[in-house]
Amino acid sequence: MRHYEVVFLVHPDQSDQVPGMVERYHATIERGEGKVHRTEDWGRRQLTFPISKIHKAHYILMNIEVTQTTYDELMSAFRFNDAVIRSMVIRRDGPETGNSKIYEEELRDQEKDKERERRREEEYAARAAQNAEKVKQEAAAETTEADAEVTPPADAEVAKPADADAQASTEEEPSA
Repeated sequence: MRHYEVVFLVHPDQSDQVPGMVERYHATIERGEGKVHRTEDWGRRQLTFPISKIHKAHYILMNIEVTQTTYDELMSAFRFNDAVIRSMVIRRDGPETGNSKIYEEELRDQEKDKERERRREEEYAARAAQNAEKVKQEAAAETTEADAEVTPPADAEVAKPADADAQASTEEEPSA
């Protein structure tokens, strides 16, 4: 059996069918007593140049070990599947089991995105806490001001109305 590295591009409108296609190709390889050493889904990527007026495609990489008849069957499946835009097969000396450079880069980008999202959530939580504290302080200040306006200070004398003094003095004088 020989080792091959297969990269094929799937039409972007058929991206949702990629997992099913990969499973079919895996079944074809295993039926021919071959082995799949690794499969990488690189996702939708920009093409360097348009192929049949298509600017993006879904990329899949597989490292396989198959016989010549299974290889021919797999190439025929690529050729007659309208969803596969292009395929490229490279013969390898041995199995490749580690992640490819492109996939490693994709994983790093995903990790950076997760870290960025985590930081945003932390900033949002911190801002929400600051806003809640600010609202709480403003509410406490308003409550204190309202209490100060409603209740007189304890050491202040109760003011008598000016008319009350006049009425008290007129009541004390006897009428003649």
